[in-house]
Amino acid sequence: MPYSSSPPQIPTASRTPAPSTDEATQSIAILGLGAIGTLMAWHWREHVLYGITRDNSRCQRTLIDQQQTAHSLTLPTWQHEAIDWLVITTKASATLEALQSVANQLPQVQNILLLQNGMGQQQQVSDWLSQQQCSANLWAGISTEGAYRQNTEQVVYAGSGDTHIGLWQAQHPTASIPNGLTVVDDIQQRIRAKLAINAVINPLTAVFRCRNGELVSHDEYRQALKELATEVQQCFETLQQPLNFDLTERSLAVAEATAANQSSTLQDVLHQRPTELDYINGYLIRQAQQLNIELPLNRRLLAQLS
Repeated sequence: MPYSSSPPQIPTASRTPAPSTDEATQSIAILGLGAIGTLMAWHWREHVLYGITRDNSRCQRTLIDQQQTAHSLTLPTWQHEAIDWLVITTKASATLEALQSVANQLPQVQNILLLQNGMGQQQQVSDWLSQQQCSANLWAGISTEGAYRQNTEQVVYAGSGDTHIGLWQAQHPTASIPNGLTVVDDIQQRIRAKLAINAVINPLTAVFRCRNGELVSHDEYRQALKELATEVQQCFETLQQPLNFDLTERSLAVAEATAANQSSTLQDVLHQRPTELDYINGYLIRQAQQLNIELPLNRRLLAQLS
């Protein structure tokens, strides 16, 4: 179900919400309470939290931590309160539509954070916010936290990690940062690096229906990883955005370190959900097209999983 069929425009005359008086406490609304959204809500449970759902109902989730303890989370619906952060954790393909669904409330927002896989949606959002003359600061982030949905209301915390965020474009706002987030100056480079690894591991685990570690231990899968990693690395070099590491070695290391994990793409395929590959491998294909570069392995995998 779409968030909104005809997104309202952001009012041009709007006020900027005042920052939180208590620097330790942030007001945060989360749009997209799937795996990562629920996990971040649990991390931020000491803050003032709101949820955003399609039907404006109260958001109830259960987070099962790494000690197998269940934590119940209930978030009230965001109702135009001034907030420090609007955090979007939807699938990349749903980002702009989700944001447009709350367009009338954006004057109440100080900072917008896109915490997702993939690339391309960040610039789409940036361009749209500029058109709407929205004054909120746009941040992008990546996370190595592991979480997956056990069902529609339960999320399992599978592994701790780091979450890095940075301003999408050069700005110098004064913002209090919620706990668990580390601000970096090179967020676009970090997103590209994660996208490169995801472009190798995610489609292969989904095609082979295997856990990450089998890409290392299974000879056929390992060879496919090497070939795909080579194509992706050459793509970034041709785009004059070279990676500062060997993608084959890094992909094998990540697959081995997360051997028992199912990639998010494999989870989507197994649950018959749309994948994010159009904003991972698809993003690379579109970038390469602009230079008349062919990525046959990426194209074939994307076609198999579409």
